[in-house]
Amino acid sequence: MIKKLIVNADDFGLSKGCTLGIILGHKEGIITSTTIMMNMPDAKWSCQFLMPELGVGIHLNITAGSPLTNGQSFCNSQGEFKKRSDYHGRIIVDKEELYREWKAQIELYIKTTGRMPDHLDSHHHIHLMDEYQDIIFRLSDEYNLPFRQEKCLNDKFYAKFIASFNGDHADMKTFKEICEQNDETIELMTHSALIDQRLLTISSYNLSRAKELDFLMSKEVKNYLKKNHITLTNYSYLYTPE
Repeated sequence: MIKKLIVNADDFGLSKGCTLGIILGHKEGIITSTTIMMNMPDAKWSCQFLMPELGVGIHLNITAGSPLTNGQSFCNSQGEFKKRSDYHGRIIVDKEELYREWKAQIELYIKTTGRMPDHLDSHHHIHLMDEYQDIIFRLSDEYNLPFRQEKCLNDKFYAKFIASFNGDHADMKTFKEICEQNDETIELMTHSALIDQRLLTISSYNLSRAKELDFLMSKEVKNYLKKNHITLTNYSYLYTPE
């Protein structure tokens, strides 16, 4: 049985419904952490709802929306980010352009909120692809921040990343299987949201987000965590920079 659980809701700022759903899941459920998409139109608006107890990381992005910089290698002819499928051996990304874009997303969050993020991850897990891992290591070292990992890749704080809680598997059976692992700390990725028209338009993963949110606010999951003495936490509590 795990001892500590980070429940991270990805895509804060993707739409107003995403943002408000995550805040609701934090206030009334077990969401302890989120990662914000600073290149999205609703990102700055969303920052007003952040709360001190909610851990906040940066959802580094080059697969949805438009860039904050003038990088070209990850954009299409309309100036928007290319699709996720394009990054699997189909395009070559200029790594300095990628570094500058992701750094700009981090810096915009710091400028907007006046606070540091507590960790890094990425939309569609681009940072975990072998060809771009040197960029996440570079940013992790520069800002002294941990990042989402499937296995321990560096000596900063590591929480085992679990992505199996989604769709038809956003249920108690899957949740128990995750919590019954032998790891000390797990980061559970979720995509909770209240559904709005923008979300329906831009994301194929939409209605299932409401199902995730309902589950994460249920008495059943709260009682399970209490019964099994699993502590809810986030990166800001578990990782203290030197």
